[in-house]
Amino acid sequence: MKLVFTPDELKDLFNEKIENHYKTEAIAKEHQMRVHFDGIYPTELIDERRPNEPTIVQDYRKKIFVPKTKPATAKIESALQKIRRSSDWVVKYPDGSFDRIVENEKMQDYADKNYPVFKSITHWAFSVLLRNYLIDANAVALVAPTVLPDENEYLRPTVTIFNSSDVVYFQEDYAVLRNKKGATYGKNQMGKSFYVVTTQHIWRYDQINNRGQYAISYEYMHDLGILPAFQLGGIVADVYGDEKLYESRISGILPEFNEALREYSDLQAAKVLHLYPERWEYTQNECTSCKGNGKVVQGIGESACHVTCETCNGAGYVASGPYHKILVKPATADQLQVPTPPAGFVEKDVEIIKVQEQSINDHIYAGLSAINFEFLAQTPLNQSGTAKEVDKDELNTTLHSIAEDIVAIMDKVYYIIALYRYSVQYTAEQILEMMPAINVPERFDILSAKYMDEQLKSAKDSKLSPAIMNALEVAYAGKMFSADPEVARQVALLLELDPLSGITEDDKMARLSNGGITKLDYIISSNIAKFVNQAIETTAGFLSMDTVKQKAIITAMAQAQVDAETEPLLPAEDIVFE
Repeated sequence: MKLVFTPDELKDLFNEKIENHYKTEAIAKEHQMRVHFDGIYPTELIDERRPNEPTIVQDYRKKIFVPKTKPATAKIESALQKIRRSSDWVVKYPDGSFDRIVENEKMQDYADKNYPVFKSITHWAFSVLLRNYLIDANAVALVAPTVLPDENEYLRPTVTIFNSSDVVYFQEDYAVLRNKKGATYGKNQMGKSFYVVTTQHIWRYDQINNRGQYAISYEYMHDLGILPAFQLGGIVADVYGDEKLYESRISGILPEFNEALREYSDLQAAKVLHLYPERWEYTQNECTSCKGNGKVVQGIGESACHVTCETCNGAGYVASGPYHKILVKPATADQLQVPTPPAGFVEKDVEIIKVQEQSINDHIYAGLSAINFEFLAQTPLNQSGTAKEVDKDELNTTLHSIAEDIVAIMDKVYYIIALYRYSVQYTAEQILEMMPAINVPERFDILSAKYMDEQLKSAKDSKLSPAIMNALEVAYAGKMFSADPEVARQVALLLELDPLSGITEDDKMARLSNGGITKLDYIISSNIAKFVNQAIETTAGFLSMDTVKQKAIITAMAQAQVDAETEPLLPAEDIVFE
């Protein structure tokens, strides 16, 4: 277990002469994801010169680069935010009182109300952690107090994420992490800064001069017995001894998204070459510099040589108008005659533009499909041969894996924070008992209302079973009214308590006349909205009752209406009008 470092070891670490086996690969994986998430310039994709590509076109592509795939990754991140909105997402604290902790300083108070900047660890997880987890699975999270409190005050540890490019060294028992903020020395000279973390200590070393010397600017002996830092994790790509190389669980987007970026760069250049008109013109205006030869003599005597005329770029003639155009020289005896009229526009095939645009959309769609997120693509589900139905089982598997990772990271953060704050008062085993239980969701409400609308329409067109239609309509109601749970519940009740839900009115009448359904069921179905609203108003706790009791109440209302209809009507002379 590494606890002490010699000056030479620190010097080698700070100069990055000692590094992890997978450091280069980890940085490369982070960069590949940031190209699409942050829209950074992808040198390896754009700078490569295409076959027969003029330099001017290559330079133009570099100049106008646009991160075409960034909106798609933003949608992925936004969709995953819904994990905490799942109906079964819950952070539940144990009932134990842990009376040795003063009021307002217990774990729930700090983690859910008073966590610095973000107020709660959950909010931090879905504001900072989720994005870094998707981009850089090899990033390291350090849990530590940034400011040491006064005596008898509780520590306020927070989480700082160090991306792969700032992870100098990481092992299970110690880590060296580059401080992004750096340090200043002398007259505002910028220097480097590093955190050295072990199972007992945390030091921060700041550069103090231009000779590369460092001094300790922060020191804290936490003595937790564990390293308060860990890798975010994801899919294990490789293992070397105690070291692991991770890759993001959404890294499947990379091949297709890279192709989308490369082709979009080509498309931008192609639009200029194919869509903008290029004029040609017959001219007799000889270039005055080269007298129509296209070459001029440069140099004197034996060193003289013919070079391309800069005035006409070797054409021998100059344009008669102010705009760029192709110049056609006068015909000679062995050339074809100049066409009439003596000017026009070059016709170009623009179909390749349409093909490229479709290809780019297909690459983005295929990239999202690789992680079962194709429902986020702009390409409609019924467009082209690449479109397919969303496999909800595969989608839920992907979502569950990501949610499981996020919960595992949060569990580590809660535990390390609790060790910092309460290890003086409680043992490690007792601290484990005060940890909240975070349920990994099983039901994800992530598909858009538009997608579900299309599914419902398709199901109706296919005339699926009323039972299936009813289930789809219940799910659709929950999606449409997700912001108002009470309304969503009421709408769902209308569908759940309707014995003929999903059956058309004409079909109901036909079944009633043929004796296929009872009159009672028909009355319930025809008056379900009125009955449910009446039950909510007159029966306390109706919405929270189990379905059997709710059906019994609705059935009683329908029976009362049937009974009222069978009572004889009063003779007209017995009706009194007031």
